[in-house]
Order: sequence, then C-alpha cells, then structure tokens
Amino acid sequence: MSKKGIPHTATVSFVFVFMMFLFSFQSNLSLLSRSNVTSSITKSKPVTVSGEREEQAARSSIQSGIVRGKREEQPELSPSHHPGAVTKAREDMRAPSPSRADVKNVITCDCSHDYYDMWSINGPTLLDPITSTFFAIGATDSTPPDFTVKFHPYPRKTDENAKSKVNELTLTSAPPKSSCGVTHSSPAIVFSTGGYTGNFYHQFNDVLLALYITVNSLSLNQDAILVVTNWSEWWVKKNADLLHQFTKHPIVNMDNQTRTHCFPSAIIGLITHGPFVVDPALLPQHKTLLDFHALLENTYGPRGGYAPASDRPQLLLVNRRNGVGREILNLKEVLEEIEEVGFKAIVFEPKRDAPVRETYTLLHGCHAMVGVHGAALTHLLFLRAGTVLGEIVPIGADWLAKTYFERPAGVLGLEYMKYKIEINESSLAERYGADDLVLKNPSGFVNGNYTKAKVYMKTQNVKLDIVRFRAYIKEVFVKARRFMDNEG
Repeated sequence: MSKKGIPHTATVSFVFVFMMFLFSFQSNLSLLSRSNVTSSITKSKPVTVSGEREEQAARSSIQSGIVRGKREEQPELSPSHHPGAVTKAREDMRAPSPSRADVKNVITCDCSHDYYDMWSINGPTLLDPITSTFFAIGATDSTPPDFTVKFHPYPRKTDENAKSKVNELTLTSAPPKSSCGVTHSSPAIVFSTGGYTGNFYHQFNDVLLALYITVNSLSLNQDAILVVTNWSEWWVKKNADLLHQFTKHPIVNMDNQTRTHCFPSAIIGLITHGPFVVDPALLPQHKTLLDFHALLENTYGPRGGYAPASDRPQLLLVNRRNGVGREILNLKEVLEEIEEVGFKAIVFEPKRDAPVRETYTLLHGCHAMVGVHGAALTHLLFLRAGTVLGEIVPIGADWLAKTYFERPAGVLGLEYMKYKIEINESSLAERYGADDLVLKNPSGFVNGNYTKAKVYMKTQNVKLDIVRFRAYIKEVFVKARRFMDNEG
C-alpha cells in the first residue's frame, strides 16, 4: 500500500528522466571539451609567417641581428656561432632532395651570429640570374607563396659600407615563371666577391677563409657548386687554384648567366668565425687555422722543398707607399740597419696581379717578415712555422695588431715580435703636437667613431728611431738565424 503524496510510479519516472538528462549533459560537455582542445591545438600550431604584417615582424627578428638599429644580445655559446645551426644546415644539404610533402621549413636562416647570416633553401632551388632571385621550388602548403627575403651574401652583416658593395639577392617561395635551363646534381654555395675583397686581408678573411670554414662545416667534400656574384675576373683567375680545392665543379658566374639554373638545395652566404679564426669546436673534424695553412702549402708550395738562396737569413720588409698611410719615411736607413745586422733584405711591395704561387714561394722561403701594421701582413699565411713576424705598430693600432696578426701568428707557430712606435716616431706628432689627445689617448679620441680612426690608418706615417730599431732588429736576427740553422 502506498502512502499519500507522490505516487511511486511517478517517483521512478522522475528519477529516470533526471538521470537521462544528466548523462546527456555530461556527454555534450565532454564533446564540447574535446572540440575546444582540438581547436586550441590547431590555433597554437606553428606556421610559416605570411602576410605583410607577419613578414615584417619576422624580418625584424631574423635579419642581421638588428632590432631598431641596435644589435641583439647573442647567446654565450661562442663569440660568433651556434654549432647546432651549422649541423642542421649540413644535414639539410647532404640529405636527398625532399618532396613537397616532406619539407616543413623550405627557406631558413642561421641568423644568430655576430659576423654573418647564412640562408638555406632546403630543397629544389631555381636561380633566375636576370633578377638575382632564388626560388624554393620545393615549397609546401605550409610555406606561404609570398614569403620573400632580400640578402647581401657577405659575412660582415652589420657593416653597411661593405654591404653597399655587394649585390642584393632575393630568396622566395613564390613560384618561378621559368623552368630549369641548366640542372645541377650538386648543391650550390652562393657568395660575393664584392665588399672589401680588393683588400688582401679581406679577400682571405671574408671570402677564402670563410669559404674554407663553410665547406668544412657542411662536410661537402668538394661536391658543391660555387655560385659567385659581384664576379671579378682578375680575382677569380688569381685564386683559381685555391677555389678548386673547394669544388670539383666549374664555378658559376651568376652575373653573366642568361639561363636559369636548378640545384637540389642552396646555401646563400658564408660562415666566418672572426678575424683569422677557425674554431675547431665548430667544425666536424675540429680543424684549425693550421689546417687552412696546410691547404695553402698543398696548393702553392713547391714540390721537393726549398733550396737556400743565401748563406744569410732572408728578411722581407713590407713597404707601403703611394700615399696610403703608414709608410716608413726613413726606409733607406732602416734597410741599412737590416743589412748591417746580418740579414739579406728584400723589399716586398705586393701587387694585385702578382701570381699567388710566385708570392707564396718568396714568402715561404724567407726567415723573417717585418712591416708596419696593414693588410699586407696577411701574407703571414704564407710563412713557415718558426718564421719571425715583426709588426711595427703605429699609434692607435694596438687592438688591431693584436687581433688581426699577433693572435693568428701564435696559432701558426710564428715568432711574433712587436715594435711599438713612440710618439716622436709618428708623423701625427708634428701635425697635432706630442701632448694632443690624438697621441696621448687614441681610444678617447676615437670614442667609437670610425671616421676619426682614419687619422691613424690613413694619415699617419712612421719615422723609426734608428737606435731603438737597431736593438729590435738584432733580436729579430737572433731568432731568424736560429730558425735558418734548424729549418734551412
């Protein structure tokens, strides 16, 4: 018998309906939750930048390490490098050409370094030489067709003056209007011989040594095609023997091409580790500047060694003239002292059109090289280990001398000997007075303004104190004589 109130059947029906409602609500909530999670994942999935606003944002963060005119702080892995990025580029170039479905990041940049940026097209690449444009013809749906970047392929990325002398190239994921005219089976390494390469120091540090580092970083074993812009006929001919140590293929002058060229992939730009630096920690085979030095000897060195040309040690005196600054004003007296102490003196005035092999033979056979700080001291790369390198350091050139020549000389096993001039030996003393800030505190005078630094590099000459120089050159002779007796 039921009690008065709600009937039993009604109670059961109410409970049943309530439970069905609750179950339906939870199911819908669960579906809604899954839908929201999926939506969230889709929205947070990384995509390649597209559209004008996104492209501008990307360029501001990746090009040249510059943000609103100020350099970004670099990671403290190395003064100029991140090894992982180089490893990634090496893997991309050695791997088979990917299909459209496999390529995720077709155009990438290793832009985290102080000295250089290196762009990669990680898949089939078409070069249109007429417009200086590299097309990523392996682009995927994830790569917007309007992604474009312009780049100067020269490893001095913050030097606007150098870049103004380098052709600007375009890299894009937009479809090309032409098909392949010439098809290559090896990847391209693209670089410029513009910039400062008319200067002997820069032609080595900015191009030849940088090319050596790049090729070894990517482990290409001569299987890359060198594609050159700002082509200089004299430069390529002069350095042809060394350039062909890096490639077994003909070198492409992209400035005079009329047909398109296709490559399985491309590296645009060169790697540098700093002023005459080869960092073994950043190369797969841990090579150093000594290995580059050995490559030069293998390329230019005479077979069978060197026959002594004299019974006296030979000293090459590097002479600067023609109003370029840092000339030795009392050259005749200096040469007399060099001869009197026991050297056979040779005045060396580098010429642009001189055959490298001839110059190498001359330098490699001497026992000492002395000169005022300048690009010609780059010839230290042609000296044998144990040779004396004497650098006459003008006022205001201390840091440059240490960075560009003293440190590399130590790596190469040279006997570095510095002759630091005094104020009375500088022509600037007559122009400004011995007590002027220009002579007393060069760093304070320059204060970061390179234009002022030209006072020391372009307008300063030296007149060596013969008494001081005599004592110096005697020490040079002792070491050079010892080297000659040991090595010939």
